[in-house]
Amino acid sequence: MLRKRISVLLAAAMVAGLAAGCGSSGSSTAESSVNEPSASTQAESVQESNAGQESAAGEKEFSSQEPYTVRIVADGYGSEEACAEISAAVSEITRAKFNTEVEIVRYDFSTYVDKVQTELASGEKIDLLGGVSQLPIPSAASQGQVIALNELLESDGQDILADISKEDLASTSIDGQVYAIRNNKELGLGLGFACNTEMLESLGIDYSNIMTEADMEPILQAAKEKYPDVYPLASDSGAMGDYMLAIDWLGRDFGVLTDSFSDDTTVKNFYTSDEYYELCKRRYEWSQNGLIMPDASINTEQVSSLMGAGKAFSATTETKPGIESQWERNTGIDVTIINIVPYYTTTSNLNNYWYIPYTSEQPDRAMQILNEMYSNPDVANLLIYGVEGKYYEFVDEEKGLIDYPEGVTGDDLGWTVAAWHFPNELIAHKWVTDGPDIWSDTIQFNKDCHPSIAKGFVWDSTDVTNEVVACTTVLNKYKKGLETGDVDPDSVWDQMKAEFEEAGIEKILTEKQKQLDNWLADNK
Repeated sequence: MLRKRISVLLAAAMVAGLAAGCGSSGSSTAESSVNEPSASTQAESVQESNAGQESAAGEKEFSSQEPYTVRIVADGYGSEEACAEISAAVSEITRAKFNTEVEIVRYDFSTYVDKVQTELASGEKIDLLGGVSQLPIPSAASQGQVIALNELLESDGQDILADISKEDLASTSIDGQVYAIRNNKELGLGLGFACNTEMLESLGIDYSNIMTEADMEPILQAAKEKYPDVYPLASDSGAMGDYMLAIDWLGRDFGVLTDSFSDDTTVKNFYTSDEYYELCKRRYEWSQNGLIMPDASINTEQVSSLMGAGKAFSATTETKPGIESQWERNTGIDVTIINIVPYYTTTSNLNNYWYIPYTSEQPDRAMQILNEMYSNPDVANLLIYGVEGKYYEFVDEEKGLIDYPEGVTGDDLGWTVAAWHFPNELIAHKWVTDGPDIWSDTIQFNKDCHPSIAKGFVWDSTDVTNEVVACTTVLNKYKKGLETGDVDPDSVWDQMKAEFEEAGIEKILTEKQKQLDNWLADNK
């Protein structure tokens, strides 16, 4: 396939990077047309054309193909030893089935975006690329960094097509072309507070009717009075960015729908909205009254460490199935989640996905392996957890429950274990603290999530890149101080609004509103 050099994504480089793991050294770009069908129509036709078919692996004979190595680049730490060992184990499966070797490369979160952008710009071979919101689909597609997958899905991605809805395919599509395959994990979120269970129960307060962030004040006040040496509410390394609002971020920069349970499609700048002002004013008052840790915006400790050490009572959190056990693993204490915002879903919640970059030498072979990663539990378990006996062991094999081997911790593995990084956690083992029902609960959670009216809309910020960069600079100047209660919004509000205006916020809002209105008209 034709190769071409491309420039580094300016918009992606602007956003905070992801991370230095195991290293390894080491197409054509789909053209879109205004006459092509909408993303949802195209995705539906792709699925309908394959209805009733068995998996591609079951219909085709792949083992006689020419030898090929699929190079997989994923985020998260992986030592050279771990990458080589897990690559070899996966290759035993893929070699027999596809005559394909697998080479896995992982880069730590903090350097992931920069390293991936460097490889793509230099034309280095990457067959499968794990993407996150810091590698946005519109920019990657428009700059030719990744290829359209429609034909490859039809020929070699049958298991993927059988499992992903047309709405979710549309959410990773542009002009009817599917550019990414979202991970099979929780596809929405709720919002609430994580609290020290022992302390919470000792307060004797009924928290079952808490519906808003403001409703938390009596609990925080009671915690302050009973535990004067404990922070009632703490920041996480200086951040407290979980807002108790069902926001549809419409692409995670500027311009949002402030209520995903509403049909209102007016795009607003959240950071100058009434909702944001009220949140910041409340948190400032809480800080003044000792309900938030002092100097929260410059706190350098993780909130999980503060809670685990008994220094903090609570923190804001996203909520989902298994969130309590996740907090308990991180803190080492019993944690109770008070859910405030009901579960909802937006395009932004499909923020972990997989690409086939333009530098893949044989995209069909890449799709075969991606389909296997998505559908084969043995492959999924190796990628997520590593090799049985060394990286994990069964606690209850019948229920699929696993834990670290005796004497081993996560720090010993040389491999970041995070199931949601890989294509399909729902076919993998379950961590013992998550319990045997975690994946069935996740499937039900996905069904229960309320979809935003704009779910499926994909924001392309290409025409306002400079304005997004400028507005991000303004936001970073004020965000932490306002959200942690360290700064009185009345002292900076007018100045911040003026700086947003000067940075071009109205141009962003106008462009996003136009794109959203066009998308809504096409998807009535």
